[in-house]
Amino acid sequence: MKIEVRCAQCGKGYLVDESRIPPEGAIVPCQVCGTTITLKPGLAVSPPAPPAAPAVATPPPKPPVAAESEVCCPRCGLHFSPANRAEREPSTRATVLLVEDMDYFIEIARDALAGRYELKIAKGVDEAQAILGRGGIDLLLLDLTLEGGQDGLRLLRESPGKTCPVLLFTAQDESEMYGDGWTRLLAMGIDDVVIKGMNMGEILSRKVSALLGEPQAKDTYQQR
Repeated sequence: MKIEVRCAQCGKGYLVDESRIPPEGAIVPCQVCGTTITLKPGLAVSPPAPPAAPAVATPPPKPPVAAESEVCCPRCGLHFSPANRAEREPSTRATVLLVEDMDYFIEIARDALAGRYELKIAKGVDEAQAILGRGGIDLLLLDLTLEGGQDGLRLLRESPGKTCPVLLFTAQDESEMYGDGWTRLLAMGIDDVVIKGMNMGEILSRKVSALLGEPQAKDTYQQR
């Protein structure tokens, strides 16, 4: 019976008649490289297995690319299309600039308006001018007397031109808002007035909505 013998050095293979191998075995040279090969009856000598090739890491599959109208989960790769993308984004709200120095009246205005509008606060003329200069104000809510005795109307006198409705927010006597005094205020760009007093939050909400051309809010402001 023929057995296969291989050189451990070069891997050359030989077929050897097993019946010709003596019982004690034999040593023969490899005809290619000269390395000795030990032969034993019933034993085929093979070279050591070549080292395994290093495993090549298989990159993880890339998640499928989502279509422009789809959203893709970064963890599981699942795609889905929002029912209405526009409804998921915050709506643009009108921005009101309140120029007021007393915290109490700021909080009254905040309670009345912040639920429907973006509300910016300035306590002095210079701060208000800086905010107006950046643009994006849809309505100016202006107190007449500010911190340090500043005249709120200075904001209108020094403005290059009227860019939005102006609602006066004042504690002055209501009688001063009639006749020649009101005519002068109109000439300066005042559109309407809210007198600080009873139910001022509700009145404020209603007049701001009217000046911005919006329907009156369904929920009625409750003064604290």
